[in-house]
Amino acid sequence: MSIVITPGPTKLRTEPTPAGRLASSLLSVTVAGLADPQRFRRGKSYLIERAVTLLELSQGLLLATVVGGRPEPYHVTISVETVARPDDLGQVPDRAHVARLIPRGEELLCTCTCPDWDDPCKHGVAALLALAAEFGPRPELLVTWRCGDGDDRPATRVGSRARTDRHLRLVPPTPPLSPYDTPEWHEFVGDQLEVPHCNVTHEPLTLPSMHLDRTDVSEIIRSAWQALSRFDSDDESPG
Repeated sequence: MSIVITPGPTKLRTEPTPAGRLASSLLSVTVAGLADPQRFRRGKSYLIERAVTLLELSQGLLLATVVGGRPEPYHVTISVETVARPDDLGQVPDRAHVARLIPRGEELLCTCTCPDWDDPCKHGVAALLALAAEFGPRPELLVTWRCGDGDDRPATRVGSRARTDRHLRLVPPTPPLSPYDTPEWHEFVGDQLEVPHCNVTHEPLTLPSMHLDRTDVSEIIRSAWQALSRFDSDDESPG
């Protein structure tokens, strides 16, 4: 079962309880430790501007709708590792329960439909801060989000940062500096092949020398002149 929340002040909102105030502060501190200062400030401004329009809370999962700079809103998904419900927990947690149930940074995983690769992005920061604000008057929401079924089975892990199958935005590999500096090219041209050893002596070829005396040169010029003369006389003969 999920709980749908419309963030923002309402006439029916009650004053924060001591446990709720602690839950709100601790979750805000966790988010501040996850995000870089610029994204945290931008996410906080989204919260103040009421850009977080919808929260849907269920066991181990927070879905949020955040209005940004594009016509379509961004959709944020934040998963958290669930833990077993404390045996001494009633309907509303006290301060001791809150301190045990607030997740650490490595137990949270945020994804968003925005192009920002950071985790969390500014929209994820805004969604978590909006949830933290809801914890103030309603600390029982922390139990709904964080606690499992309450039996003796191990806690469900839905979003640990230590897992290898966590959601990642893929970064394209860095291309090589030159198209000829790849393993495929070196294999093609055979750069790594060994030069075979042979005993054949490589000596340069000796070309026959051509010596023409002045008589031979005169004879060549005379023959070429006669050939040209015959060619000209053939062209001038009547056809």
